[in-house]
Amino acid sequence: MTTIPDVSLRPVRRWLLIGCVLIACMVIIGGITRLTGSGLSITEWKPIMGALPPLNAAQWEEAFVKYRQTPEFTLKNPHMEMTGFKHIFFWEYMHRNWGRLMGLVFIFPFLWFWYKGMLKGWLMRRSMAILVAGGIVGVLGWYMVASGLQDRPEVSHFRLAIHLCAAFAVFSLVWWTWLDMRKGRRSWRGDGSSPARWSRIVLLLLFAQIVWGAFTAGMDAGLSYNTWPLMNGAFMPENVIAFDSAWTNFTDHRDGVQFIHRNLAWVLATAVVALALRHRRHAALVGIWPWLLAGVLAQFALGVITLITRVHIVPGVAHQLGALVLLALLLVAIHATGRAGSKGNHGDQRSVTAK
Repeated sequence: MTTIPDVSLRPVRRWLLIGCVLIACMVIIGGITRLTGSGLSITEWKPIMGALPPLNAAQWEEAFVKYRQTPEFTLKNPHMEMTGFKHIFFWEYMHRNWGRLMGLVFIFPFLWFWYKGMLKGWLMRRSMAILVAGGIVGVLGWYMVASGLQDRPEVSHFRLAIHLCAAFAVFSLVWWTWLDMRKGRRSWRGDGSSPARWSRIVLLLLFAQIVWGAFTAGMDAGLSYNTWPLMNGAFMPENVIAFDSAWTNFTDHRDGVQFIHRNLAWVLATAVVALALRHRRHAALVGIWPWLLAGVLAQFALGVITLITRVHIVPGVAHQLGALVLLALLLVAIHATGRAGSKGNHGDQRSVTAK
Protein backbone atom coordinates (compact mmCIF):
# COMPACT_ATOMS: atom_id res chain seq x y z
CA MET A 1 0.00 0.00 0.00
CA THR A 2 1.45 3.35 -1.05
CA THR A 3 0.16 6.70 0.08
CA ILE A 4 -0.29 9.17 -2.77
CA PRO A 5 -0.35 12.81 -1.59
CA ASP A 6 -3.40 14.81 -2.55
CA VAL A 7 -2.35 17.39 -5.16
CA SER A 8 -4.89 19.86 -3.75
CA LEU A 9 -2.69 20.18 -0.65
CA ARG A 10 0.51 20.75 -2.60
CA PRO A 11 0.59 24.47 -1.66
CA VAL A 12 0.45 23.52 2.02
CA ARG A 13 3.34 21.08 1.59
CA ARG A 14 5.36 23.75 -0.22
CA TRP A 15 4.59 26.19 2.59
CA LEU A 16 5.97 23.73 5.12
CA LEU A 17 9.11 23.10 3.06
CA ILE A 18 9.70 26.83 2.72
CA GLY A 19 9.33 27.06 6.48
CA CYS A 20 12.03 24.41 6.94
CA VAL A 21 14.37 26.32 4.62
CA LEU A 22 13.73 29.56 6.49
CA ILE A 23 14.52 27.88 9.80
CA ALA A 24 17.73 26.47 8.34
CA CYS A 25 18.69 29.98 7.18
CA MET A 26 17.91 31.26 10.65
CA VAL A 27 20.33 28.69 12.09
CA ILE A 28 23.01 30.01 9.72
CA ILE A 29 22.33 33.65 10.59
CA GLY A 30 22.18 32.81 14.29
CA GLY A 31 25.55 31.08 14.05
CA ILE A 32 27.12 34.09 12.32
CA THR A 33 25.56 36.39 14.90
CA ARG A 34 27.05 34.33 17.70
CA LEU A 35 30.52 33.94 16.17
CA THR A 36 30.84 37.62 15.30
CA GLY A 37 29.90 38.64 18.84
CA SER A 38 26.86 40.54 17.59
CA GLY A 39 24.10 39.10 19.75
CA LEU A 40 24.08 41.82 22.41
CA SER A 41 24.34 44.83 20.11
CA ILE A 42 20.59 45.58 20.22
CA THR A 43 19.62 46.17 23.83
CA GLU A 44 15.83 46.39 23.51
CA TRP A 45 13.10 44.05 22.36
CA LYS A 46 10.63 45.80 20.10
CA PRO A 47 8.86 43.08 18.07
CA ILE A 48 7.18 45.62 15.73
CA MET A 49 9.01 48.95 15.88
CA GLY A 50 12.36 47.17 16.04
CA ALA A 51 11.93 46.17 12.39
CA LEU A 52 13.28 49.60 11.44
CA PRO A 53 17.02 50.21 11.86
CA PRO A 54 18.48 53.56 12.93
CA LEU A 55 17.80 55.92 10.04
CA ASN A 56 20.04 58.88 10.85
CA ALA A 57 23.14 59.82 12.82
CA ALA A 58 21.16 60.77 15.92
CA GLN A 59 19.39 57.40 16.03
CA TRP A 60 22.67 55.55 15.53
CA GLU A 61 24.22 57.51 18.37
CA GLU A 62 21.25 56.71 20.61
CA ALA A 63 21.61 52.98 19.87
CA PHE A 64 25.36 53.13 20.47
CA VAL A 65 24.88 54.92 23.80
CA LYS A 66 22.59 52.14 24.96
CA TYR A 67 25.15 49.53 23.90
CA ARG A 68 27.93 51.36 25.75
CA GLN A 69 25.94 50.87 28.96
CA THR A 70 26.09 47.07 28.67
CA PRO A 71 28.66 44.82 30.37
CA GLU A 72 29.84 43.59 26.97
CA PHE A 73 31.02 47.05 25.98
CA THR A 74 32.52 48.03 29.34
CA LEU A 75 34.30 44.70 29.89
CA LYS A 76 35.05 43.41 26.39
CA ASN A 77 34.74 46.18 23.80
CA PRO A 78 35.62 49.48 25.54
CA HIS A 79 37.55 50.72 22.49
CA MET A 80 34.80 49.98 19.96
CA GLU A 81 33.83 52.89 17.74
CA MET A 82 30.72 53.50 15.65
CA THR A 83 32.01 51.57 12.63
CA GLY A 84 32.53 48.42 14.66
CA PHE A 85 29.17 48.86 16.36
CA LYS A 86 27.39 49.11 13.02
CA HIS A 87 29.00 45.83 11.96
CA ILE A 88 27.77 43.85 14.95
CA PHE A 89 24.44 45.66 14.87
CA PHE A 90 23.89 44.45 11.29
CA TRP A 91 24.02 40.75 12.18
CA GLU A 92 21.77 40.99 15.21
CA TYR A 93 19.37 43.16 13.20
CA MET A 94 19.42 40.57 10.41
CA HIS A 95 18.82 37.80 12.93
CA ARG A 96 15.78 39.49 14.44
CA ASN A 97 14.31 40.60 11.13
CA TRP A 98 14.68 37.11 9.70
CA GLY A 99 12.55 35.98 12.62
CA ARG A 100 9.95 38.61 11.72
CA LEU A 101 10.03 37.44 8.10
CA MET A 102 9.46 33.87 9.24
CA GLY A 103 6.49 35.00 11.30
CA LEU A 104 4.90 36.61 8.24
CA VAL A 105 5.65 33.60 6.03
CA PHE A 106 4.01 31.27 8.52
CA ILE A 107 1.04 33.42 9.57
CA PHE A 108 -0.33 34.80 6.29
CA PRO A 109 -0.35 31.55 4.30
CA PHE A 110 -1.85 29.86 7.36
CA LEU A 111 -4.74 32.34 7.32
CA TRP A 112 -5.21 31.86 3.57
CA PHE A 113 -5.20 28.06 3.77
CA TRP A 114 -7.62 28.24 6.69
CA TYR A 115 -9.90 30.54 4.71
CA LYS A 116 -9.79 28.15 1.74
CA GLY A 117 -10.66 25.19 3.94
CA MET A 118 -7.35 23.41 3.34
CA LEU A 119 -6.49 23.03 7.02
CA LYS A 120 -8.77 20.63 8.87
CA GLY A 121 -8.56 18.20 11.74
CA TRP A 122 -5.04 17.16 12.69
CA LEU A 123 -3.49 19.42 10.05
CA MET A 124 -5.22 22.46 11.50
CA ARG A 125 -4.15 21.56 15.02
CA ARG A 126 -0.59 20.91 13.89
CA SER A 127 -0.41 24.21 12.00
CA MET A 128 -1.63 26.14 15.03
CA ALA A 129 0.95 24.37 17.18
CA ILE A 130 3.67 25.43 14.74
CA LEU A 131 2.60 29.07 14.97
CA VAL A 132 2.49 29.04 18.77
CA ALA A 133 5.82 27.23 19.03
CA GLY A 134 7.45 29.71 16.64
CA GLY A 135 6.28 32.60 18.82
CA ILE A 136 7.70 30.90 21.90
CA VAL A 137 11.09 30.58 20.19
CA GLY A 138 11.09 34.34 19.60
CA VAL A 139 10.31 35.03 23.27
CA LEU A 140 13.04 32.62 24.33
CA GLY A 141 15.46 34.47 22.07
CA TRP A 142 14.90 37.68 24.02
CA TYR A 143 15.05 35.71 27.29
CA MET A 144 18.50 34.58 26.19
CA VAL A 145 19.71 38.03 25.14
CA ALA A 146 18.46 39.63 28.36
CA SER A 147 20.82 37.42 30.37
CA GLY A 148 23.80 39.23 28.84
CA LEU A 149 22.62 42.79 29.38
CA GLN A 150 22.75 43.00 33.18
CA ASP A 151 25.79 41.74 35.07
CA ARG A 152 27.69 39.56 32.58
CA PRO A 153 29.19 40.28 29.13
CA GLU A 154 27.73 37.16 27.53
CA VAL A 155 24.43 35.34 27.42
CA SER A 156 23.69 32.39 29.68
CA HIS A 157 24.73 29.19 27.94
CA PHE A 158 21.76 27.48 29.57
CA ARG A 159 19.37 29.95 27.98
CA LEU A 160 21.22 29.62 24.68
CA ALA A 161 20.67 25.86 24.82
CA ILE A 162 16.97 26.35 25.55
CA HIS A 163 16.59 28.77 22.63
CA LEU A 164 18.48 26.54 20.19
CA CYS A 165 16.65 23.37 21.21
CA ALA A 166 13.32 25.17 20.89
CA ALA A 167 14.23 26.26 17.36
CA PHE A 168 15.24 22.70 16.47
CA ALA A 169 11.97 21.44 17.98
CA VAL A 170 9.94 23.78 15.76
CA PHE A 171 11.91 22.61 12.74
CA SER A 172 11.17 19.01 13.72
CA LEU A 173 7.46 19.77 14.03
CA VAL A 174 7.31 21.43 10.61
CA TRP A 175 9.41 18.72 8.95
CA TRP A 176 7.37 15.93 10.57
CA THR A 177 4.16 17.54 9.37
CA TRP A 178 5.52 17.64 5.82
CA LEU A 179 6.49 13.97 6.11
CA ASP A 180 2.99 13.15 7.36
CA MET A 181 1.47 14.87 4.36
CA ARG A 182 3.95 13.44 1.86
CA LYS A 183 4.25 9.87 3.10
CA GLY A 184 1.18 9.32 5.29
CA ARG A 185 0.64 10.02 8.96
CA ARG A 186 2.95 8.30 11.42
CA SER A 187 3.20 8.25 15.18
CA TRP A 188 6.37 9.17 17.06
CA ARG A 189 6.00 5.77 18.71
CA GLY A 190 7.98 3.07 16.93
CA ASP A 191 6.49 0.10 15.12
CA GLY A 192 8.43 -2.34 17.31
CA SER A 193 11.17 -3.07 14.79
CA SER A 194 14.86 -2.93 15.60
CA PRO A 195 15.56 0.17 13.46
CA ALA A 196 12.61 1.89 15.15
CA ARG A 197 14.13 1.32 18.59
CA TRP A 198 17.66 2.27 17.58
CA SER A 199 16.69 5.37 15.60
CA ARG A 200 14.91 6.75 18.65
CA ILE A 201 17.89 6.01 20.88
CA VAL A 202 20.08 7.85 18.37
CA LEU A 203 17.66 10.78 18.50
CA LEU A 204 18.21 11.04 22.27
CA LEU A 205 21.97 11.03 21.71
CA LEU A 206 21.64 13.71 19.05
CA PHE A 207 19.52 15.82 21.40
CA ALA A 208 22.16 15.56 24.12
CA GLN A 209 24.88 16.49 21.64
CA ILE A 210 22.91 19.54 20.49
CA VAL A 211 22.54 20.65 24.12
CA TRP A 212 26.27 20.33 24.78
CA GLY A 213 26.99 21.98 21.47
CA ALA A 214 24.98 24.97 22.67
CA PHE A 215 26.86 24.90 25.97
CA THR A 216 30.13 24.85 24.03
CA ALA A 217 29.08 27.82 21.90
CA GLY A 218 27.67 29.81 24.81
CA MET A 219 30.79 29.42 26.94
CA ASP A 220 33.29 29.68 24.05
CA ALA A 221 34.46 26.29 25.25
CA GLY A 222 35.69 25.46 21.77
CA LEU A 223 38.65 27.77 22.41
CA SER A 224 39.96 25.81 25.39
CA TYR A 225 41.64 22.84 23.69
CA ASN A 226 42.26 22.99 19.97
CA THR A 227 44.01 19.70 19.34
CA TRP A 228 42.48 16.45 18.14
CA PRO A 229 41.92 13.61 18.94
CA LEU A 230 43.40 14.33 22.38
CA MET A 231 42.98 17.45 24.48
CA ASN A 232 46.51 18.88 24.50
CA GLY A 233 47.93 15.36 24.64
CA ALA A 234 45.53 13.95 27.23
CA PHE A 235 42.22 12.13 26.99
CA MET A 236 40.93 13.98 30.05
CA PRO A 237 43.12 16.86 31.30
CA GLU A 238 43.10 17.36 35.05
CA ASN A 239 41.28 20.67 34.73
CA VAL A 240 38.23 18.94 33.26
CA ILE A 241 37.26 17.86 36.77
CA ALA A 242 38.52 20.93 38.61
CA PHE A 243 35.39 21.19 40.77
CA ASP A 244 33.89 18.80 43.30
CA SER A 245 30.51 18.86 41.57
CA ALA A 246 30.05 16.76 38.43
CA TRP A 247 27.21 19.08 37.41
CA THR A 248 29.52 22.09 37.56
CA ASN A 249 32.37 20.27 35.82
CA PHE A 250 30.34 19.08 32.85
CA THR A 251 27.68 21.75 32.40
CA ASP A 252 29.15 24.99 33.77
CA HIS A 253 32.90 24.67 33.18
CA ARG A 254 34.49 25.24 29.78
CA ASP A 255 36.94 22.35 29.91
CA GLY A 256 34.37 19.82 31.06
CA VAL A 257 31.79 21.00 28.54
CA GLN A 258 34.24 20.57 25.66
CA PHE A 259 35.21 17.13 26.99
CA ILE A 260 31.59 15.98 26.92
CA HIS A 261 30.87 17.51 23.51
CA ARG A 262 33.89 16.05 21.76
CA ASN A 263 33.51 12.57 23.27
CA LEU A 264 29.76 12.42 22.86
CA ALA A 265 30.49 13.05 19.17
CA TRP A 266 32.27 9.66 19.02
CA VAL A 267 29.31 7.94 20.67
CA LEU A 268 26.77 9.60 18.39
CA ALA A 269 28.77 8.96 15.22
CA THR A 270 29.25 5.29 16.13
CA ALA A 271 25.54 4.91 16.87
CA VAL A 272 24.46 6.48 13.56
CA VAL A 273 26.96 4.43 11.55
CA ALA A 274 25.77 1.26 13.29
CA LEU A 275 22.12 2.16 12.67
CA ALA A 276 22.77 2.84 8.98
CA LEU A 277 24.90 -0.21 8.24
CA ARG A 278 23.16 -2.76 10.42
CA HIS A 279 19.69 -1.94 9.09
CA ARG A 280 20.54 -0.85 5.55
CA ARG A 281 18.42 -3.65 4.08
CA HIS A 282 15.38 -2.85 6.18
CA ALA A 283 12.60 -1.50 3.97
CA ALA A 284 12.23 1.69 6.03
CA LEU A 285 15.92 2.61 5.69
CA VAL A 286 16.71 1.52 2.14
CA GLY A 287 16.63 5.04 0.74
CA ILE A 288 17.88 6.98 3.75
CA TRP A 289 20.76 4.98 5.23
CA PRO A 290 23.46 6.29 2.81
CA TRP A 291 22.39 9.85 3.62
CA LEU A 292 22.52 9.16 7.34
CA LEU A 293 26.01 7.75 6.94
CA ALA A 294 27.22 10.69 4.87
CA GLY A 295 25.51 13.20 7.14
CA VAL A 296 27.07 12.02 10.38
CA LEU A 297 30.56 11.62 8.87
CA ALA A 298 30.41 15.13 7.40
CA GLN A 299 29.16 16.53 10.71
CA PHE A 300 31.94 14.78 12.62
CA ALA A 301 34.54 16.15 10.21
CA LEU A 302 33.11 19.67 10.49
CA GLY A 303 33.31 19.40 14.26
CA VAL A 304 36.99 18.50 14.11
CA ILE A 305 37.74 21.30 11.63
CA THR A 306 35.85 23.79 13.80
CA LEU A 307 37.90 22.71 16.80
CA ILE A 308 41.37 22.81 15.25
CA THR A 309 40.71 26.16 13.52
CA ARG A 310 39.71 27.70 16.87
CA VAL A 311 36.08 28.02 15.79
CA HIS A 312 36.59 29.73 12.45
CA ILE A 313 33.29 31.22 11.35
CA VAL A 314 32.81 29.14 8.17
CA PRO A 315 33.23 25.64 9.63
CA GLY A 316 31.57 26.81 12.84
CA VAL A 317 28.39 27.88 11.06
CA ALA A 318 28.49 24.81 8.79
CA HIS A 319 28.81 22.60 11.87
CA GLN A 320 25.73 24.16 13.45
CA LEU A 321 23.76 23.74 10.22
CA GLY A 322 25.03 20.18 9.95
CA ALA A 323 23.32 19.31 13.22
CA LEU A 324 20.00 20.43 11.74
CA VAL A 325 20.57 18.44 8.55
CA LEU A 326 21.44 15.33 10.55
CA LEU A 327 18.29 15.82 12.62
CA ALA A 328 16.20 16.05 9.44
CA LEU A 329 17.72 12.83 8.06
CA LEU A 330 17.20 10.99 11.32
CA LEU A 331 13.58 12.13 11.47
CA VAL A 332 13.00 10.60 8.05
CA ALA A 333 14.15 7.25 9.44
CA ILE A 334 12.08 7.69 12.60
CA HIS A 335 9.00 8.62 10.59
CA ALA A 336 9.41 5.60 8.34
CA THR A 337 9.55 3.32 11.38
CA GLY A 338 6.66 4.94 13.23
CA ARG A 339 3.27 3.40 13.79
CA ALA A 340 0.71 4.26 11.16
CA GLY A 341 -1.49 7.18 12.19
CA SER A 342 -5.21 6.85 12.76
CA LYS A 343 -7.55 7.36 9.82
CA GLY A 344 -9.88 10.29 10.25
CA ASN A 345 -12.24 12.42 8.23
CA HIS A 346 -10.72 15.85 8.77
CA GLY A 347 -7.39 15.68 7.00
CA ASP A 348 -6.48 12.16 6.15
CA GLN A 349 -9.15 12.13 3.48
CA ARG A 350 -6.91 14.40 1.46
CA SER A 351 -4.65 11.53 0.52
CA VAL A 352 -5.54 8.37 -1.36
CA THR A 353 -4.07 4.92 -1.19
CA ALA A 354 -2.87 2.94 -4.18
CA LYS A 355 -2.10 -0.75 -4.33
